[in-house]
Amino acid sequence: MEKENNFNIFKIIIIIACIISFVGLLLPYEKSIGEYKKYLQDNPTEMNVSEVNLTNKDAENISIIENFKIYSYAMNHSDGSTWLAGESTINFVLIIVLIASTILILLFTLLNKRVLSIIFNILLFLSSILMNFDIVSRKVIPSSKYTYGISYYLYPIISIVILIATIILIIKNKQKK
Repeated sequence: MEKENNFNIFKIIIIIACIISFVGLLLPYEKSIGEYKKYLQDNPTEMNVSEVNLTNKDAENISIIENFKIYSYAMNHSDGSTWLAGESTINFVLIIVLIASTILILLFTLLNKRVLSIIFNILLFLSSILMNFDIVSRKVIPSSKYTYGISYYLYPIISIVILIATIILIIKNKQKK
């Protein structure tokens, strides 16, 4: 039985996908459009959401991390609105699951624990799909103010890439035995 090559191409693909996933947290999830974008650009230093230090310039392209800050604040300051508190809590948890899943996929890939990588990859996929469903069902995007950013599409694609690469690693490992 031949020892597995610790850094073959499929493992490298998974590692790169995880790195892209971390970068995706900072990329636009929502992009401003039309007159609203022009307004934000014309007033860049004006506070958009002062409670989380979000300026109009920041609100031009809102990342998952910026959404996380907004949901965190809204979760704890919902002024009696159970809908706002619940909605914020759900999205707060989904973002944590997305981040934690990416970390664990990377860890379990490095440790050659492929089944665990698949399990957390499924959680990554589900959390991203649920986040996307939620933001569309609330009509935040697409709307007259915002449309889809790159991170909206990124995580389901990354999940599929990771799943395929992990399955290939499992098959290659079985063939060696």
